[in-house]
This record gives sequence, structure tokens and C-alpha cells, in this order.
Amino acid sequence: MAPIIHEGFANFLCRLFKLLCKTLIYFQLSALCKSSLSFLEGAEVMNQKYVDSHNAYSATTKPLNLFLKNAPKKTTIEPNLPSLMEGNFMLEKQPSGMAFHMINARALEDFGFNDQIAPNFKIAIFFDEDRSQFKFGEHEIPSKRPNKSATVMHFNEATSCAMRVKTGAQRSALYLSTDLDWFERNQLDTNLMKRRLSQPVSFENWTLPDNLWLQAKQMIHLQDQSYISKMAREGFTLSLMSSWLQFVGQEEQNITKPESRRVAQFKELLNSNEVLGMSLNAICHHLGMSSATLQRYANEHLKMSVSQYLRKRKLHLAKTALTTNGLSIMEAALVAGYNHPSNFTTAFKREFGVCPADAYRLL
Repeated sequence: MAPIIHEGFANFLCRLFKLLCKTLIYFQLSALCKSSLSFLEGAEVMNQKYVDSHNAYSATTKPLNLFLKNAPKKTTIEPNLPSLMEGNFMLEKQPSGMAFHMINARALEDFGFNDQIAPNFKIAIFFDEDRSQFKFGEHEIPSKRPNKSATVMHFNEATSCAMRVKTGAQRSALYLSTDLDWFERNQLDTNLMKRRLSQPVSFENWTLPDNLWLQAKQMIHLQDQSYISKMAREGFTLSLMSSWLQFVGQEEQNITKPESRRVAQFKELLNSNEVLGMSLNAICHHLGMSSATLQRYANEHLKMSVSQYLRKRKLHLAKTALTTNGLSIMEAALVAGYNHPSNFTTAFKREFGVCPADAYRLL
């Protein structure tokens, strides 16, 4: 089989390897010298209005419409207004053509904004403590996100963006962003990439490798402007993009396997007891599929979403527990994944037409 990512990717990896080697040498020398490089050197406490536009190419030039808790109308950002966030922010355009964006700050009051972002590609890593709420177009990103995961998104046209933050909430996230032509400029515009980027808008969760997750947690504190720190950030950005490209290539190879084998793997897992304790993210990782591919398989072979299918399976297990094993309604509710009997009763009646107390009628 011909490789998915061609010689442009090899050049990309070569540049990444050189950067990582230089970074490794630096940190080894630093350890020997017991240097006390401060990760917070050069960091500033924001003393003006902070607005996170998520657009690496317009953030410094384009004003946003800001909504303050006590302001009934839109307010244009002005430097002399009191602070909304306290912490650290960085937006760095790198030699690779990508942009590194970091925010680690706490909201001093409720606020939000609406904006239009230009067409771009973005990998967003939200840390556990980040509780901001985002909406891109009609797609909402929940405040509670899967652990050790990134949200990969792209927009082929200008898209609305909205954010809301509550007083005291922490914004803690890293972003890699670039324009869509970046892939062509770096000879990475394969048929695979063209297909993925042809959709007007796309979002998917990607489980990060452990080493990248650990690097990301270090990068959130690496804020000084020394040459070495800039090189470390570029090395991380290249590693992140490289790892995602490899993931995409592997997923494409998996999809090209005989369909009957892929379907068999999918059905075997979905019918196993193991899957009942797995999250959707874990199922995607186990099968080597993106969330979009998993849902496509579910619609084709189950005629419903994965969540609906798993809910039905658990309700049938609960029915067996009531009619055969003699469990109480509360115990059966826990089997089905419900903490409250009232919610379980509603779902049970919707599925079987009778209340759990009358489950004996189903025998």
C-alpha cells in the first residue's frame, strides 16, 4: 500500500527531530549546571481587558464585542477599562508557519464575547481546570471535556465564535492554529487531507499520547521569551501536528481494511460486556476510529447512535435483573446506569411499555 503521507511529511519529521535534539541538549546542560530557569519569567499579570479570540492571525488587530455582567449593551474593548482576567496569555507565530496560543488565567467577573473567526485549522487542548464555555457556529464545546484529549477543528469559511466565563472560573488551554493553505505549502495536501478538510466545518476529539499530554502540561507554564523556550514551544507544536498526522494516516489505513473485518470488530466490541463501562472516547481509541467514523458505523449497522444502543443494552440487562434475578428497582436502576429510580422508571417505561414494578408482565 502506498504511504498515506508522502515525502513532505518526511521533511516535516526531519525538522522536528533536529529541534527536539537541540532542546534535549539544552535541558541536559541545564540540569548539569543546576540552572534555575523560571518558567514564569517574563509572564505578566494582565492589567487590561483580555479577550481570547482564538484566531492567531487577527487577535492583535481585530476588536471584539464584549458582554459584561452589568452592561446591557455591547461594549467595544478599551484598554482603560478594569481587568476581566488575571493570569498569563501568549500568542506566538512560529517559523513553521503555525501559531502557538496559551492562556492560563482566572476570570475576575462574569463576561463573554461574540466574534467572527477566519477560516483556519486548530488543535485545542483544554486542561481539567478549564471551565469556559465555547460555541463555534452551531457547535457547542462542553465545559467538561474528556481527560487527556484535544479538540481538532477546522473552518472553511468565516464562522461565529462565542465564549462565556463565570467569575472565578479558570481558563487553562493551549492551541495550535494555522491557515488551511499550510498543508499545501508543506506538501502535506494529500488526497486524505483534502477529503478531511473539504467539509465546511468539522470537530473531533483526539486522545493524546501520554508523552504529548505531559509536554502540554509543561508548556502551559513555559512563558519566558528566551530562544530556548521559543524552540521548546516550536518543538511541541511540531510534535503535536506530527502526531495528529500520524493518527489520521493510521485511521485511514484502518478504514481501508476489508469492511467485513472492520464491521466484525465493531459489532464484537459493541456486543461485549466490556463496552458497558467504556466512554465514547475509549471506544473510539479501542477501534482506532474518530468519533465521526464511529457514529457512521453505528448509523449503518445499528440504525441508531452508539449512546442509544448502549442505553438499550443496559435497560435490557436491568429487565433481566428484575424478572429473573429478583433485584429491587433501585438495584436494577444502578445496573442500567441510573442514579435516580424516577429517571430509570421513565426510561424503562419508554423502552418496554410498562413500569419496572410491572416487569413480570414481560415474561
